[in-house]
Amino acid sequence: MSALDYVTGPALEQGHDVVLYAPGMFRREARRRGVEFRRAGTDWTCDVAVQQAASEVWSKSGNVPFNRYVFGRLWPDQAEAKARDLIAAWTRARPDLVIAECSDLGAHLAAKVLDLPVFAADNGLGPVLLDLWDGDIAPALACLHKQYGQDTAVLPAMLTPAPVQWFYGTPPPSARAVRRTVAEFGSALPQMLDDGFSSAHPLVYVSLGTLTTAMAGLRTVIGSVYREIMAALCDIGCEAVVSAGDLAPDLRSADPRIRVVEHVPQPALLRRADLFVTHGGRASLLDAVQGATPVLGMGVLADQPGNVAGFARRGLGRTLELTATRGEIADAMTAILGNPRYEAAVTAADAELSQLPPLDVMQLRDCGDAQDGFGLASRPGSRIHVNEAELHDPRQ
Repeated sequence: MSALDYVTGPALEQGHDVVLYAPGMFRREARRRGVEFRRAGTDWTCDVAVQQAASEVWSKSGNVPFNRYVFGRLWPDQAEAKARDLIAAWTRARPDLVIAECSDLGAHLAAKVLDLPVFAADNGLGPVLLDLWDGDIAPALACLHKQYGQDTAVLPAMLTPAPVQWFYGTPPPSARAVRRTVAEFGSALPQMLDDGFSSAHPLVYVSLGTLTTAMAGLRTVIGSVYREIMAALCDIGCEAVVSAGDLAPDLRSADPRIRVVEHVPQPALLRRADLFVTHGGRASLLDAVQGATPVLGMGVLADQPGNVAGFARRGLGRTLELTATRGEIADAMTAILGNPRYEAAVTAADAELSQLPPLDVMQLRDCGDAQDGFGLASRPGSRIHVNEAELHDPRQ
């Protein structure tokens, strides 16, 4: 849900009632943010068999076939259950505006069926979905849309929490960049970390994401990458925090300067770190920019390889393949830590990010009826990935 804080936070601050419609696994995170939760759809992404099948495609065929399999097949196959739940819920309590995650295809359909204003909230997958839309996603949704009496599936106009050109090779004309916000509970470091850093050595923060460590089929590969990174850290004379999720118990560090943990408040730690070794998820990269921390990107899957390549082109860090050796990783870390131009570039990017306008919920709702999405007709509004937000105008 951290990828959607830029939607839920401003909506709450502006006095709207926000309801998150999502599978049950999002209940706790919704409540942490003060958002009302209502269950919709299923927790199919947690199915071990689904994760194993996706992992095998990635391992055997690479990231492009993985994206086609996951987002061009699995996501469309699961859209019906989400759409059915949302149509029933929104018929009983009609929202004024839907902001749905860009990959939540069931929410897009439900809003279309009920003629609700809807926007897609970019969670990082926007560029991937655009690449696959005409050839894979729209054809896969054709029968479902026909079942509900709808025309060809379209992707609603997009909200994105960064300058559009940062992540889109050809910026879609209807994309609207808005200011990024982070939930307050991610802003403070635990005392055990806050007191333990020395100013005499650079601080490196390492995290390859939560999804990669949760998927059993990727654990062996990602575990090996973590071990190479930790070996490199021992060679460069730094302090480090390695956030490894479910893999943390398996990663032992003999060096007291390298602390292995399951999770940390990432935005807070990145305000202290001198370098971020990352898988390149959209939220993680934007956390790095807002912390003025250069990145060493090791993209794993989905949008991540493209994200880190784009950051490297902008001078915000470097990239390495997952197969990089201990020596290659150490050399890349040293090159970034020893060159002030990377920090200067990230600081400039942070200034650019802060100039974006804040999300204005009423402005979205009042946009009008017909609005073009990515070359595709769509009614304006907004909506969220695996989670749906229902926003009510407090003046009504």
